[in-house]
Amino acid sequence: MRKYLHAYAPSLGELWLLVMVLFCIGGGIVTTVTGMTIQYLFRLDPESSKSLFVGLYPLGFSLVIPFIYLRAREQYQQNPHLWKPVPDPCAPSFGKLPVLLVFFLLLLLVPFFNTSMEPFSMWIPMPEFIKDIFASLTQNGWVSFVTVVVMAPLLEEWLLRGVVLKALLHRGYAPAAAICWSALMFGVMHMNPWQTIPAFLMGLLFGWIYWRTRSLWTTIFMHAVNNGMAFLLSIFFPELPEDISTLDLVGSGRYPWVLGGAILASMLIIWLLHTQLSPATSLFKKRDPSLVAV
Repeated sequence: MRKYLHAYAPSLGELWLLVMVLFCIGGGIVTTVTGMTIQYLFRLDPESSKSLFVGLYPLGFSLVIPFIYLRAREQYQQNPHLWKPVPDPCAPSFGKLPVLLVFFLLLLLVPFFNTSMEPFSMWIPMPEFIKDIFASLTQNGWVSFVTVVVMAPLLEEWLLRGVVLKALLHRGYAPAAAICWSALMFGVMHMNPWQTIPAFLMGLLFGWIYWRTRSLWTTIFMHAVNNGMAFLLSIFFPELPEDISTLDLVGSGRYPWVLGGAILASMLIIWLLHTQLSPATSLFKKRDPSLVAV
């Protein structure tokens, strides 16, 4: 399977098909039907059903994974001589920085970056169904933890960075364009404005880190940290409202200082990573038609 997926580079249209049709629509239908069936067979009450649907989240990829495998195998078998490794270096590389230091910096960067982008989404009210999902996280701790902190980062990063971004880079898209497309898909797949904007911004950061390190585990780690912070907040402080912000926590007087500090810390960490990671091609290099996969 790995030899098929290594050079699988679907077109931009096929990537949108994967995200919008197979994941958002098809995966949503599969998850909903499965959940409602289990709910009916076991006569689950509404509160138990919330935890059930959280645990069924991986089913959203039940159409995506076989489609990618079958398409990759079909294309490889039809033209095995045309497929070659992705032109950009694929081996993970962290430049002058030790691996543990990179992951430590990313551990710090995620909360700072999250705080920095809060103003972009604070004016959008949290949808009620998102509040219900967050409230249900504490009802079934281990199931929710595995789903939110383990499965979601693994599956979403594999799709958005490991398939989408890698495919666009393979096809010769400028890194900036490839990162923006993958971030846009990451935002859209959350299917509500309150999450779309921060997910898009976080997707830009994830995409840049993947492009610079070629390590999917770095973005999986960052994604898990991001989801884990929200999960732990709901576990240890259940009395806090689901839509609480940093402004609510620190007050209007301290908020500008906290926000400014988070922005400054984010910029410093990103600058350090930019200067110390392995050299990269220009973000805005022109697309090379010779790199486009057949």
